[in-house]
Amino acid sequence: MVYVALALLWSGCKGKKDNTYQDIVRPVRVVNVESLGAINKLYTGVVEAEEYSNLAFKLSGPLIAMNVDEGQKVKKGQVVAAVDPLDYRLQFEANKAAYLTAKSQLERNKRLLSMQAISQQEYEIAEANYIKGKSAYETSANTLEDTKLRAPFDGFVEKKFVENYQKVNPGESIIKLVNPNKLAVGFTLPETSVDLTRTPMTVTVEFDTYKGIWFKAKVKEFIDASPDGTGIPVKLVIDDTRFSRDKHNIYPGFSCKVNLKIETPVEDSYIVPMSALFKNPTTGETCVWVYDPKTETVTSRTVEIGQLFGSDKIMVQKGLTNEDTIVVAGANYITEGQKVKLLK
Repeated sequence: MVYVALALLWSGCKGKKDNTYQDIVRPVRVVNVESLGAINKLYTGVVEAEEYSNLAFKLSGPLIAMNVDEGQKVKKGQVVAAVDPLDYRLQFEANKAAYLTAKSQLERNKRLLSMQAISQQEYEIAEANYIKGKSAYETSANTLEDTKLRAPFDGFVEKKFVENYQKVNPGESIIKLVNPNKLAVGFTLPETSVDLTRTPMTVTVEFDTYKGIWFKAKVKEFIDASPDGTGIPVKLVIDDTRFSRDKHNIYPGFSCKVNLKIETPVEDSYIVPMSALFKNPTTGETCVWVYDPKTETVTSRTVEIGQLFGSDKIMVQKGLTNEDTIVVAGANYITEGQKVKLLK
């Protein structure tokens, strides 16, 4: 009899506890579901130089002149650095003398050949020596000129890699020259959003130094891979007529925001906060709580989700309509058919 009584008491208490929990009016926050007409995705970008060059010598030697500093503007053709030309000048003078001698000999042999004073073979030998001497002379002249490093375009020195009097090797970077008039914007697209690279969209950029002004841009190039595992590198160019390098002081390294607005509507899809989703403990399906304003109660509904948007929103591809109102705060503390109180 004691065991039966305890069993009945436990059963009664359990039922009373469930009914009491069901009678509790839980406070929740809800939102009205709206159709996804356009998607806005925001990323952080950095201004990059579209035209730049790491200048290097073609030959080796001690650096005897470093004519620029970091941040300095230079003109096309300006000598920015030079290596000691002594050895190359001596070789140039020797090759020049040999060339002039061969040239004089060729002219003399040409006159002698016309008078049949020498053979055709002797003339051809003089001609070959002339060609060889001329080639060596021109090569040494170019080499001597290469002891001076000139700017290939107007720009400014972003970085110096060596200091004066340091010995440099062929191909070793001396300075990084940047053209400030040709700028691009680079940002990284997450791997989960790779499909956006092939989706029609409007791209705008807001520079941190010009808050509130969004300039139109377009995708110039992107790498269809994630080289270092962090995402897909994308490069943009500003094509807004309002943007001018004369009016806007924007330089490589400046930070900015990139907004991608996907113009193509996605039918029957909606953007909802991640907080609206929960897992059905029985079926394991992803669900949301749908609020009924007439009865002030909630019912669960299974939904199919898509890609993430930002860090706190997600696309719902199936399961919702424009007329639905869903719970976005308090979803983990309510049960099927429970009455709720709306928080403002």
